[in-house]
Amino acid sequence: MKTTVWLRILALFLMTVIAMTFISSGEQINLGSAGASSSGKHYITDFQRSCARINDNINQKIFDLPMVYTLPMDQSPSPLPDPDGFTKDSYKDSTISVNCWRERINISKKTVTANFAEITIAHPSQLRTAFAGGQFGTKRMLASRIAKNNNAVVAVNADFYNYNSNGVIIRNGTLYREKPYGKDLLLIDSKGNFIIMSDHAAKKDGYYKNNKITQSFSFGPALVNDGKALKKFGTNYACGPYGNNPRTAVGQIGPLHYLLCTVDGRMDNSRGVNMAELSQIMLRKNCTVAYNMDGGQSSVLYFHNKPYNHVADGGERTLSDILYFATAIPESERQ
Repeated sequence: MKTTVWLRILALFLMTVIAMTFISSGEQINLGSAGASSSGKHYITDFQRSCARINDNINQKIFDLPMVYTLPMDQSPSPLPDPDGFTKDSYKDSTISVNCWRERINISKKTVTANFAEITIAHPSQLRTAFAGGQFGTKRMLASRIAKNNNAVVAVNADFYNYNSNGVIIRNGTLYREKPYGKDLLLIDSKGNFIIMSDHAAKKDGYYKNNKITQSFSFGPALVNDGKALKKFGTNYACGPYGNNPRTAVGQIGPLHYLLCTVDGRMDNSRGVNMAELSQIMLRKNCTVAYNMDGGQSSVLYFHNKPYNHVADGGERTLSDILYFATAIPESERQ
């Protein structure tokens, strides 16, 4: 074996030892601290990231393994997507694949226009959330502006968390609010898996504090769970489960494989759907878990710097937050 290879192996060993020494003192996830700051630990976290990147580089060069990129679990913007990765309805690089399409769907003796984005990512950290203005609070912005500020490849409106003061709000690993109020809760764990629970049960059992939960949403209701479409919905949901409206849904098809959907409504050729119809749409698209987000004028599917769907009532309204997917490749490492 060449001397340079031995040196690389030695460097890999040394950097691994150094990184492991600091891991126990460098934990930065704030879950359970209600938005607490971790100032004073950033230098350790940055050092860990540098060590991890060095290790990845050495592994790739020695063993010819594919590079694995991860994004930090915080509110910092994601890397810019590669402009050459876009077509009119798709985006692709080595860490993310997105395919968008519009479809006329016949359901319950009516026809509506549904807009879809099917996404596959390489690492769970590429499923992200962002606040208007970059921090938890009262600020609101157009969803397309929040998405652009965070370099989203594709995004949808989330649960409009600051429309009221209730709910369990976890974003990018930090617990910001813990006020369950009898609603279905969507949890996303550190592996990118969707989990549906009642918010009261999740708090009582300590589920989101005892498990590695990166995101939660408190709008609802749940649409699909364990591969079955739900048919009955409580009347205490702000979305009006039994009326025709524009809708937004997010679903999981498989590991790191997701579906975003908005259904156009309040139009002559697309009146919108009720919750049972939305659940059937998500089930037909092979979602094993699906969840309803805020709807009406809030419903927006963002792709390639603009809304992909027809936004109701004359255009986008200002919102508090989005769910989005990002590339993980730094601009400096594009080939």
